[in-house]
Amino acid sequence: MVTFTNGNQTPAEDAVEINPPAGSSAGSATGLWAPARYYFNLTDGNTMIRDEEGITASSVQAAVVSAMEAVEELRAQDPLNSDEWQGWQLEIVDASGQAVQVIPLDALSAH
Repeated sequence: MVTFTNGNQTPAEDAVEINPPAGSSAGSATGLWAPARYYFNLTDGNTMIRDEEGITASSVQAAVVSAMEAVEELRAQDPLNSDEWQGWQLEIVDASGQAVQVIPLDALSAH
């Protein structure tokens, strides 16, 4: 996974891999898990901070869960300066480069 700090990206030690529950048939009718790589890019419409590493996830929904965790980590790094993320979004992008989900950073509450 990638952690973000003040508009810069810092690669984490390893990509996060999300595994489906044992016995799950996620991925196909034959029960094989078909993981996909997703990237978490930050953008304010003018500037794009690209996630070059990405994560491996079993589904778009699993990638969204990881993205929400990354957003919470980002906000927790400096909760008093949450205004600096006004207008920024985290885009979840698949391996083909297509955005599959967009999470506005200023629409989430900081904990």
